[in-house]
Amino acid sequence: MTEVTRIKLSLSNAYILRGRKTILLDSGSPREGVKILRALARMGIEPKDFSLILHTHAHFDHAGSTLELKRWINVPTAVHAADAAMLARGRTNLLTATRPEGGLIKLLLGNKTFSGFKADFVIQDDMSLKDFGVDGKIIFTPGHTAGSLSVLLNDGQAIIGDLLMGGSLGGNLFAARPNYHYFAESMDDVRASIKKLMGFKPKRLYVGHGGPLTPEAVIERFSRDIQFQRR
Repeated sequence: MTEVTRIKLSLSNAYILRGRKTILLDSGSPREGVKILRALARMGIEPKDFSLILHTHAHFDHAGSTLELKRWINVPTAVHAADAAMLARGRTNLLTATRPEGGLIKLLLGNKTFSGFKADFVIQDDMSLKDFGVDGKIIFTPGHTAGSLSVLLNDGQAIIGDLLMGGSLGGNLFAARPNYHYFAESMDDVRASIKKLMGFKPKRLYVGHGGPLTPEAVIERFSRDIQFQRR
């Protein structure tokens, strides 16, 4: 079984996946590397334990501290091909709000930047994580961004980035209540990706903001929008 540990940061969640090796999934906003390093120290995780820094997508609050962390965790970085240019540019694409709260958040945040970089490994499609020491796979779940991806572990745990979020106020209120994220490049793709994800019958869903979520709550919340396969 892969151990999943959430590191709650100022705006988002990063995750540690511990199997035969360790993967860091997302790196938070700029200047949050120290928080992550402190969390790793508390868990007794050393640089030699890591195999990969993987990004669910290339927004500033999920890739902002990667270069800072690379000074300590000198392992390959990875992102989906459709988000590779945004990651290299270090500037979040134009945000499209899915509901009124998103418009307000967009005004407050502005167009945030971070230290961009070229990923060492560009993901083209679904792929196994066996070679990186974790029993699971990457699945392509676009919608929030064109290159959004999720990790589905063999034991049924899923880490899905911003495909969904928990609750509101950035996940600080009603964190276990499934919700669409405030922003999406394509809502049609979001719904298709949720349907794809749920087709794998995950047991627990970890999100970039708030959470975790149960599959039962996701199906109940979105059954009017998405025709799920019946179990």
